[in-house]
Formats: sequence, structure tokens, C-alpha cells
Amino acid sequence: MDFCLIHLSDFHLRTSTQTQTDRLLSSLSRDLKARLEDLDLPNPHIALSGDLAYGGREEEYAIVDGFVDSLAEELRARSVTFCGGNHDVNWSLLAPFSSDLMNEMVEKSGGVASAESTFARETDREALRAGMGPYYSFLERHGVRSTQEMYYLKQVAVSNLKLNLISLNSAYVFSRKYNYHGYVGALQMGSAEKLVSEGRDPSFNITLVHHPLEAIVPAAQEDTKRRLFSFSDVILNGHVHSPRVSVEYTARMLGRARGGPPPVISCARCVFDEANDPTVTSGYSIIGIEFEYERVASLKLWEVEFDKQRGEWYYDQKKETYPMEVRIPSRGGLLSSEDRVGPKVTDAERRLLGKWKAKSSE
Repeated sequence: MDFCLIHLSDFHLRTSTQTQTDRLLSSLSRDLKARLEDLDLPNPHIALSGDLAYGGREEEYAIVDGFVDSLAEELRARSVTFCGGNHDVNWSLLAPFSSDLMNEMVEKSGGVASAESTFARETDREALRAGMGPYYSFLERHGVRSTQEMYYLKQVAVSNLKLNLISLNSAYVFSRKYNYHGYVGALQMGSAEKLVSEGRDPSFNITLVHHPLEAIVPAAQEDTKRRLFSFSDVILNGHVHSPRVSVEYTARMLGRARGGPPPVISCARCVFDEANDPTVTSGYSIIGIEFEYERVASLKLWEVEFDKQRGEWYYDQKKETYPMEVRIPSRGGLLSSEDRVGPKVTDAERRLLGKWKAKSSE
């Protein structure tokens, strides 16, 4: 493999559970190091797709700092990319109008337009950003400067190919009434897409966004899906505490602009508070990519889980989907039926697809 990415999410780190999580995180570091050696993978890049802290507090990010630095050093990571999640919002710093915007988007037809016009105003955008102030301070400590639109881009050169790691923020609008929902926004996605599209060099885009499609504000789900698919080759989510992986076929139906196969979707989860979330098993993903000249030839994805009873990490080698392998056609085109992995289209997505088709035929 020419490129290796570790995908982790939803740490929920805080001082009250530090002893418990330290134990699990230490075993995670040991397992990752051994597994990378066994799979003969190169030094990895690391992607953390949100909910790094539990309540967006400064003292929690001190714990995140220690873990991230330790993990990066242990694995000799080439880079670490972050995105913010709903747990990275500090409720005490929220702008008074933040919850009103989310409630309006969920409850009123004109709510999305109102959120976009608010985001377009610099003073209001800075007020929204302040609600995640400790998170952005954490980013700055790690040498990351985000754009005015609250996203940032990291570029890596691999085999004459420009590989873009795109970090989007889906948590800057937050309401306790609808705390499951997130919103990325057209201005943020449009600016990110424009930046990664500049130049003529071939590119491969890996997008981090904490909220998966089903957690995006319903009124904006269709547009968010179409926009993300138009420039993303791999999309990494968190939030749902799920190891779900799929090759997304509906991207082609929704008018995907990029050539080649539709994107691979990966949801990951790692550490939880056992007292509040005892049923979810910790896990992580490894993504390996092989390049051929100026294109991606194949992609493999391993989903690793933690066995609580045995106290060890594993992946089920008996399953045909582990590792999942996507073979990229040399001249673009669709994937074969052999590459179909994971759930493809939910009932909610079918409804969205039907609406999109109806609009397209008008």
C-alpha cells in the first residue's frame, strides 16, 4: 500500500473518565502499531472525525492533546487531521442565536436560507465560531489554521497525485432541542470545493465531517449529499457510534461530477463513557490506498473492534467484507456487484432520491 489512514472518532474525553479511557487508549496504541506492522502498511496519516472532548472545555482538550501527541509519536504519523463534532461545542460559549437557527432549520421551510444569510455575515459567523472556541484553540496548538468558512484543507503529495484531506465543520449551529442534528452549509462546502478544484493536477479527496447524512438537518440533507459527493472520494463520519461502511451507489444517480466510482463512506467510533453508553463497542478503521501513476488503483478498509470480555482488538477475518476492497476501474466507470459492501440506500435516502429525480424531470 502506498498510503495509510487511521480513522478514529467520538472519544468524548473528560477528566471523570480519564482512568477508564487511558486504559483503552493505551491498548489502542499498542494494537495499531502491531496491526500496521502485520499488514505491512506505511507510516499512517490519522483522521479524527469529531467529538474529541465531551463538553468542549479547555481542560478536556488538555487530555486530547496528550493522547493525540502520544498516538502520533507512537505510530510515527505523517499527519493528523481533525474535524469538530457536537461534543466539541461548549454550551457556555454558544451565541444566543445559535439554537434559534437550528430550531428554525428543523421547524420552518425558510430556516436554511436564514442560516446561510447569518453565516455570510462576518460578525455572526465569528459568534458561531466562538461556541467552539476551545476546539479552535486546540487546532491552533496543533498548527492548524482554519478558513473564515470554518473548514481547513491539508494537502499530501502521493505518487504524482494531489491528495486532499478536507475538514468540514458540521457542529457550529447547535440546539439542545435538536442535538442530534448538524449542518455544514452551502457556503462552507462551496468554498472547500472551489479550493480543492484549483489547478490541473489529478486529485483524490478525503472529506472529514462529523455528522453523517441522516444527522444533517432534514431540509438540507439532499443538497449536502449532492455537494459532498461532487468532490469527495472518501467521506469519514462519526457521531452515530457505528462501524458502518458502504460504497455509495446513489452518488451516480445524484449526478456525481467526479469521474470514476462513487465515494466510500466510513463511520467510526472509539472511546465511550461506560456508565452512559455501555452497549457500544469501541472500534477504529484502517484505510489503505494503492496508486498507479496518477490515479488510485485500489482501496482496502479494515474495521477493527474491541472485545470487552477478552480485552483485545480484532477484526473478523471470516467475513468477506473484512478487509473491504474496492477495485477502481482503470478508465472510470462503475464498480462491479462484487464490490457492493454494507447498506446502500436507507428509506430516508430513497425519499430524498425520489424528490431529486422529480425536480430533475421538471
